Amino acid sequence: MKLIALGDNCVDVYCNKNEVHPGGNAVNVSVHAARCGAQSEYIGNLADDDYAAHLIKALKKNGVRYDRCPVIPNSVTKQCVYEVTDGERSFVKVVTGDAWAGPVAVSEELKEVLSQADVIVSSCNAKIPEQLSSVEELPPVFVFDFGEKDKYRTDEYCDMVCKAIDLAMFSCSPMSEEEFAAFARPYHERGVIHVLATMGGEGQIISNGSEILRRQVRQVIPHDTMGAGDSFLAGFVCTLQKSGWKKGMRMPSGALEEALLAGQNVSRENVLSPGGFGD
Repeated sequence: MKLIALGDNCVDVYCNKNEVHPGGNAVNVSVHAARCGAQSEYIGNLADDDYAAHLIKALKKNGVRYDRCPVIPNSVTKQCVYEVTDGERSFVKVVTGDAWAGPVAVSEELKEVLSQADVIVSSCNAKIPEQLSSVEELPPVFVFDFGEKDKYRTDEYCDMVCKAIDLAMFSCSPMSEEEFAAFARPYHERGVIHVLATMGGEGQIISNGSEILRRQVRQVIPHDTMGAGDSFLAGFVCTLQKSGWKKGMRMPSGALEEALLAGQNVSRENVLSPGGFGD
């Protein structure tokens, strides 16, 4: 399987631990997909500073292709600053300055590259909502992570990005099946085929438009929860694709249950290491 993760990169700075880890949703997913056996590629704007060199080193180490990333001269890598205590992080600030490398532009050349993938994964943090419709119409399965912020769940935002999404993932507070059905309904009505919510220690819940499946987690004591959702998504997507997942296909419950378990296994291993992928 060929997976392309399209979007953001950053470094995660743990200011109270004097640690810097490569990260960003798309980078994390690309690394974990490679570890799951996928032919994985990351595409996003890269800066030309030392932090970008740190990112490139990590991608290379994990067998992720990155050579088609635009490198922006005299730019800087975004820093996401946290305090981390007992494996849990508290957000402090984002540092970009005036020279941030910024979001990638979806050109006709890039769309040709993307069309060769089996799966494209992107997220709200890619900061390219107005460009996604042209990506979603391509042949690969399209997966989009809406994250946890309410500003990415407004009608205006959803109308912009919900064109042909095969899997939409959300980070949510725990919900009952009835609450989740109500949550998922507007996305299904916009054409989203699968709606998935990760709920921390309460596990995951998914709807394929006709049935809802829920899976509890086996608790572990985390070293670092950074990248838990990204690692879950990579394991889930790679496993579901092995079941014959294609663009526009509604997957059966057995394949979804297998993918949920695989995602949990990848995520459980990830939280035992520091950073988004234990670099």
